[in-house]
Amino acid sequence: MKFSKELKAGLIALLAIVGFIILFQFMKGKNLFTTDNVYYVKYDNVEGLAVSNPVSINGLKVGQVGAIEPVTLPNGKIYFVVKITIDDGFVFSKKSTVQIFEPGLMSGKEMRIQLAYGQPQAKDGDTLAGDFQLSMMNSISSQLAPVKDQVQSVLKQVDSLAANTNQLLNEKNRREISTLLTNLNRTVLSFENTSKETNALLASTNPRVEKVLDNANLLTLSAKSTIDKFGTKADELDVKKLNNTIDKLSITADKLNGVISGIQNGKGSLGKLMQDDQLYDNLNKTSANLNSLIEDLKANPKRYINFSVFGKNTKD
Repeated sequence: MKFSKELKAGLIALLAIVGFIILFQFMKGKNLFTTDNVYYVKYDNVEGLAVSNPVSINGLKVGQVGAIEPVTLPNGKIYFVVKITIDDGFVFSKKSTVQIFEPGLMSGKEMRIQLAYGQPQAKDGDTLAGDFQLSMMNSISSQLAPVKDQVQSVLKQVDSLAANTNQLLNEKNRREISTLLTNLNRTVLSFENTSKETNALLASTNPRVEKVLDNANLLTLSAKSTIDKFGTKADELDVKKLNNTIDKLSITADKLNGVISGIQNGKGSLGKLMQDDQLYDNLNKTSANLNSLIEDLKANPKRYINFSVFGKNTKD
């Protein structure tokens, strides 16, 4: 059987196309002669993941990313559905999670299945839980962000402090600070000289100083002796007798107050005398007449007393 040249050219072209497709799918990591299970994972952020990136289990490549489709919700929020194909020879639990990670600093994003154990098993077309791991640079950046903020705050404070220092150290303030330091040095020298003189005075055997110290010691001893004597007398004091005396004095004061109150109310002779003005006037008059009589008696005794040596009365 003979084939025409046109048929031969068509067969060669068809084989070339099929081979190209097979090679292209092979280059993308797909095997046309095996059946794969398809799973879906939902992410809010795919972290730079691309189609045909590998999917691994415990470090072994078992599939690849088939597609990434964005979905927009009515409220405007966007999330991504990632389609992955896994070799049907691998069976794992539906509780497992699919994580986006970066294996190295220079490599692209990959996906790996974090195995969990228990029923039910994942089936073709199931939706699995998604997760992602920060890359090394992102992790370092997230850890350095608070430090960066603190450094910026410290730099602002340092800048403000430098500005205040420059304002403080202007020409006028520098002169005043220099004057202050000079005066401070003089004060320190004065204190140093005073300290030396005091040490010398205390170290010397000056008779006047010794006399003053002796007098101070004698005064201290005398004061101590006086305090000791007072303490002894205070111990010897009979508190009970002192309380009895105070009680008697209080009773006497109460009686004296009663007498004074009676006099003021006209009770007794003194009370009547203080309350009866006529009696008081009569007593004053009587006292005055008595005084006059005594004065006249002293001046003219013969008027009131007559006697004679020989028994004969002497007439005035």
